[in-house]
Amino acid sequence: MRSFTSVFERRPALRAATALIGGCLAIAAMAESVVRVGFDRISRIQRRMALEHHEALAPRPPAPQQSVLFVGNSLLVEGVEFDVVHASLAPRWDARRFVVEQTAFNDWYYGLRRLFEEGARPDLVVITLTPTQWIQDDIRGDYSAHYLMTAGDAARAAVALRMHPTQATSFVLASLSRFWATRVEVRNVLLGRLMPDLADLMDYSSVVDRTPLRDDAVERIASERIARCRDLAAGYGAHVAALVPPVLDTADGTPALARAGTRAGVHVFAPVASGSYTRDFYRDAGFHLNGRGAHAFTQALTRSLQVELHAALDPAAGVVAAR
Repeated sequence: MRSFTSVFERRPALRAATALIGGCLAIAAMAESVVRVGFDRISRIQRRMALEHHEALAPRPPAPQQSVLFVGNSLLVEGVEFDVVHASLAPRWDARRFVVEQTAFNDWYYGLRRLFEEGARPDLVVITLTPTQWIQDDIRGDYSAHYLMTAGDAARAAVALRMHPTQATSFVLASLSRFWATRVEVRNVLLGRLMPDLADLMDYSSVVDRTPLRDDAVERIASERIARCRDLAAGYGAHVAALVPPVLDTADGTPALARAGTRAGVHVFAPVASGSYTRDFYRDAGFHLNGRGAHAFTQALTRSLQVELHAALDPAAGVVAAR
């Protein structure tokens, strides 16, 4: 009798807990559906990223045209007038671009793994990062887990990067849930709508990491990472090259990155040496080029790009050191 009464008394609590769990799951499902349907529509950056991802996976053109895929972060999307690059390479090359902001080596190593697994087959991948971004251990986080990794790679990356268990759980969850992966981006889009001048404020307040780069560290770390990208691409019949965008600081590690490329047998090129442009070519403290800087860099890039790409495909041509 006492046992029956105890179970009977617990029923309201069980019903309440079940209702609470069911409500939370319903809200989570609704949030996931809303983000999957609506986020690409309300965010200009997200629309561009989704389109470029789709184009990166499109079948490559028939011979003799060759395909080149440029990947990178905001330095590529803001610092290169890609429509000009595309036109300058046609009809010999089919040039495509896939940019995910705030990314570095770890994001793109796994990002390339996923692209190849999903069917991307470019002849050449040009990875556009600074030497610092090649050697840093950071990763964008949950966003990269969803858009640049498979669930399995997210779990492997969490172990490789020695994430705290809480962070690792969030990371793997983000690889499966678009809402969880983009919750910060959704908030930023809403803030941008409410505070249109916020982006200008962030540009004004941005700083550049002035920590001196040790050339021996850049060469040692980058050579191993460049070789990993080379081997990954080779497994799918592709080549890789590294394009170095110019920053304001002359001591940016480019010569060491060029030596790392030589050690790995991968073409590294920098059409414009860092420090060549003055402060007024940048929209911030010397990292992102403004419209004037992007135009100047694009003109320098296109003048030699055909030669650079062919050198990247021909190991016998050797690796051209960054100028």
